[in-house]
Amino acid sequence: MGLEWESSGTRAVVLVRGEVGAQLETFLAGRPLAGCRELELDLAGVPSIGSAGLSALLGVHRWAQQRGVTLRLRGLQPSVWRVVEPAGLDQLFAASAEPSDAPAQELALF
Repeated sequence: MGLEWESSGTRAVVLVRGEVGAQLETFLAGRPLAGCRELELDLAGVPSIGSAGLSALLGVHRWAQQRGVTLRLRGLQPSVWRVVEPAGLDQLFAASAEPSDAPAQELALF
């Protein structure tokens, strides 16, 4: 898994590449969050996600809630969206949790 941190003011973005796992929580725990009110996980570099990745996202969601930080997902590939949405996890994250390419999402389902 590749992780990059970008922060400006009250917003931080984590660029995630590869497989999502428990390292994500460890990575976030080591970052300065003073004044951060919104955290975005950019999952454009994540081609697929399994149960370990879903578990990690739930852990990060709890972690963010405990700190009063809004967590958003962005850039979800259609293959990731097809796992996140039926699991009901799209309801846990702020409104930007949607597939990065909605028309491709619809075509993939038919």
